[in-house]
Amino acid sequence: MKQIRAVFIFVALTTVAAFGQDRTVWRTSADVQEGGRGSITGTVADTITGRDRIIVTPDDALSDQVTIDTDSVSTQYNGFGGTINGAPEIFMGSSGFNNVRVGDRIEVRGTAGGGNVVRAERITLLGRPVEAPQTGVGQTRTPMSVSTPTASGTRPSTVPDRPGRVEGVLQQINAEAGRLVIVTDQREVLTVRTPQRTPVRYHGDTYRISNLDVGDRIRVEIDAGAAGTDLSARSIEVTQSARESGSRSNGVGALSGRVTRVDRGNNVIQVDGGRGSVAVDLRAATDPDGKPVRARDVQAGDQVELSGSYTGSTFVATTLRFTDENGAAPAPSINTVPARSLADLGVVTIYGIVTQTLADSPQLVLRDTQNDRLITRVYALDDLPIRTKAGTLSTAARLRAGDSVVIKAYRDGDGNYIAQTVRIR
Repeated sequence: MKQIRAVFIFVALTTVAAFGQDRTVWRTSADVQEGGRGSITGTVADTITGRDRIIVTPDDALSDQVTIDTDSVSTQYNGFGGTINGAPEIFMGSSGFNNVRVGDRIEVRGTAGGGNVVRAERITLLGRPVEAPQTGVGQTRTPMSVSTPTASGTRPSTVPDRPGRVEGVLQQINAEAGRLVIVTDQREVLTVRTPQRTPVRYHGDTYRISNLDVGDRIRVEIDAGAAGTDLSARSIEVTQSARESGSRSNGVGALSGRVTRVDRGNNVIQVDGGRGSVAVDLRAATDPDGKPVRARDVQAGDQVELSGSYTGSTFVATTLRFTDENGAAPAPSINTVPARSLADLGVVTIYGIVTQTLADSPQLVLRDTQNDRLITRVYALDDLPIRTKAGTLSTAARLRAGDSVVIKAYRDGDGNYIAQTVRIR
């Protein structure tokens, strides 16, 4: 009997040791190597409902983010509920995902996939800066579990009362949705709702939410009378501007550079910030006035300044601003055709060489063959028929840079060219 017991203890210790070696602690996205098993602790920066995906800011790298993919059936969530018949409430799959809130501090255990993505097996709530209601009813034990776990030490942590003031550094801005994400000096990540008329004050002047920049240090007065449990801003004061302090250079949620490629189908652009090209997702991007900006609004060569956050190697933009090479707003474009000739223009013929195709720009960009300094932009449908040199038919989407073309186009009241016929010569 003693020999059997000794063998059992040896096997148990060996199993524990093997588990400890197999599971590591990930502190940044760079630690998440494909195929490895481990855990990461951080704060929820965003949730993507349609994909059951959670974006986490690690405790040890506030400028970094890790993508957590959850399973709508099997991922286990602990600590998000109370107790059922004296046992801790456990959520499985989508019912647990629905209980995750932006600002939650969680521990994630799982397996690393490609692109710095963690496939979560278990998610545990460690704390919540602002109390949030639960949705859904959990279970008292996990499926296939033999014993019911005890309730001690598993109830969710208590949260402080609604604060009257929050101060920290802006990490994300979504003016359209009326939401700011702030990292406080205590390393808490808080989401603050911003009603449309929330005043933003800086050096005695009043601005709008869309004028804020990622990296600004702000002080938010919380509206104690707001309904619900979310923090709602009554007023915002910028105590230190990111532009004046130079904090934009640290790369925390900011990217600027020249657009090198445009993928209109996927709403993605490539931006060269001086250290290589970065893929930028524009699906949630707005301009400084809060209007949506999509890849079709951008063309290769544009100088842009973006705020947002990294998800793996992709920069997910929340705001996009067009600039010149010095970082200032660009001057209004000058019409390439003198205004006095507009009245005479109904249909025009354009002779030029394609410099940007419809794959890289929302318009065809041509260099005039008679005046190399004259650049003309022409709107054309992707499937607009064109005639090739051989006399066959193709489409405008197949035009290539360097093609010499003759285009007959209408010019509308705003001075835009709309292609009617295209011939390669």
